[in-house]
Amino acid sequence: MVKAPKDRSLRRAAALAKITRLGNPNRIFWESSWNALVLQLALLSLLILAILPAPPGLTVAGVRALGIFAVCFGLWVSATLPFAITGLLALSLLSLYEVLPTNEAFALFGNSAVFFILGAFILAAAIMKSGLSKRAALWLLARFGGGPRILMFGILLISWFFSLLMAQHAVAAALLPVVLELVAAAEKSGDAEASRYSKGLLLAMAYGTVIGGTGTLLGGARGPLALGILKSSTGETISFFQWSQAVFPVTLGLLPVGILLLVSRYGRVELPVAELRHALEEQIEAQGPMSQKEWGIAGVFLATVVAWMTLGSYVDIATVSILSAVLLFVFRLVSWNDTEEYVNWGILLMFGGAVALGQAVSATGAGSWLAEHLLSWAVDQPLVLLGILALLAALLTEGMTAAAVVALLLPLGVGLTGANAIDGTPIALTVGLAAGLVYNFPTGAPAVALVMTSGRLEIKDMLVTGIPMTILSWLAVMATIKFLWPALGLLP
Repeated sequence: MVKAPKDRSLRRAAALAKITRLGNPNRIFWESSWNALVLQLALLSLLILAILPAPPGLTVAGVRALGIFAVCFGLWVSATLPFAITGLLALSLLSLYEVLPTNEAFALFGNSAVFFILGAFILAAAIMKSGLSKRAALWLLARFGGGPRILMFGILLISWFFSLLMAQHAVAAALLPVVLELVAAAEKSGDAEASRYSKGLLLAMAYGTVIGGTGTLLGGARGPLALGILKSSTGETISFFQWSQAVFPVTLGLLPVGILLLVSRYGRVELPVAELRHALEEQIEAQGPMSQKEWGIAGVFLATVVAWMTLGSYVDIATVSILSAVLLFVFRLVSWNDTEEYVNWGILLMFGGAVALGQAVSATGAGSWLAEHLLSWAVDQPLVLLGILALLAALLTEGMTAAAVVALLLPLGVGLTGANAIDGTPIALTVGLAAGLVYNFPTGAPAVALVMTSGRLEIKDMLVTGIPMTILSWLAVMATIKFLWPALGLLP
């Protein structure tokens, strides 16, 4: 009888502590904080949006589409709400404000790009959980142990290669422990240059992951999102092979650029590599022989990549992606609990909202109206227009997620296709490619964020080689647009 009040008081204290950690719900709109300010502005904008008249040349639905777009974009950039929740909010607001019919707005969540990414996440989960990715990385790295510069190049090359086949955040997560083992071995040697060399190893992993992640549709969310917005807005489609054909030369050309910058800054050392090779050999030995499960997952993954490359014109890449994921379960190569740990469900929910917003901005004519007011002077100069979009994408992604940048810029670019000499395909390729080339800040690239968590790099270290990489990447994108894309029929 005596314990009941005590138990109640303890529960009350625990509940109050939880509320304190989350933020007092009664004060969220009144407290002095950045998140509260963003939420206040978002709520005020939505209230004004309900009564705002349409300017000349734009419908009320168009005004509301732009308003909802601005609110959701602000929430994504500020991360005031989780990305997934903002995506769901976008779907609800489009229905609430009658921008799109309710069934149409929520149906856009089923865009094929969402399911392509879902299947790719499940494949990556199987590769990661089974240890296949670490085994392959260790085996390859052991072949680059001839010297410190060769090893640095090996890390860059392996990160690049895996990011062509898997989401770059998965690659970075898989390779970071391996690279940190090498860093620890280098620092254990006691060489005065070991600390500087360690920074180069970490940056090599980050740069390889970033560069490789733009080479195919598997490297990140921005490519499939660009395809989803393009298809819902214009009906145009880009196959897996067409995407890779158009952007792969950029990623291939940036490989020597990246290693030259890193070697010139961090690789001019003569560390003894015996300790590094020993660290790799220990990890390889601990892995043991390759299991039947690993062989099976490798077979399914290779078959999937071949299907994406060869059947893209006949079977939707999302269908191939989902069927491949199903095969993993049919052959008992992965369990559902394994996939839940690695699949980023929040990204999928964000996708649904971003694709719906892109469709709303396009269908209401808001994208064309806004683009004409902002970029109409570049309508007759496709190269200039694409150059501006590439530069904006590269700069904006340093401060926000690549998916948010694609969701912002692509509807604007597509809005000009009716009056422009180019269609939506090169615009989607430009924005999707440039938004992935992030080297300076942890906000836009998971690999950059992960290497920053090692505690061995500061922002100034990222900027020394990151700024030149950003400039050279933009020049590589522009050279590809000017000289290769006309030959592929993407530009006149």
